[in-house]
Amino acid sequence: MTAIAIHDRSTFLNRSFSTGSSEASRNLQKLYENTVVSLRKSVTWNYLSGVLADLKETYQECSEDGWDGYGALPISQETYDEAVRFLNALPSWLPTPEIVPEPNGDIGFEWTFGKNRTLVASVDGTNRITYAGLLGTGNKSHGTEVFDGSIPQTIISHISRICP
Repeated sequence: MTAIAIHDRSTFLNRSFSTGSSEASRNLQKLYENTVVSLRKSVTWNYLSGVLADLKETYQECSEDGWDGYGALPISQETYDEAVRFLNALPSWLPTPEIVPEPNGDIGFEWTFGKNRTLVASVDGTNRITYAGLLGTGNKSHGTEVFDGSIPQTIISHISRICP
């Protein structure tokens, strides 16, 4: 019998790198990657299909200058690719966001759960996530985090805080 212990559910299935250099480590990394791919293809784990389709449609509609009729900058291929990585890094236990194209060429992800409970995180193709949120009456947060392939704990915590 084989068992796996998951220390932090926010990073399981999101971590895609290994620091090991032995053949056994490389084989274990490959097994891990294949398992993640299989799980993500299953119905249970494929909760992102709708939001990924929305993202692609948004990119196609907003990849030219002035897409909003007011001179908005186009969404670049780099920004779209980073947005895909962002969505794939989301822990499956979090709700999926709404896709929000931004006039500066960024792609925003919005979670809204009623009055004073909203968070928007944006990517711009430079491995940065900029976020701002209302986290309940009188509670606000904003900032910038490095996007290294996993969602920063600050953002996961804020989404969890506003989610019913």
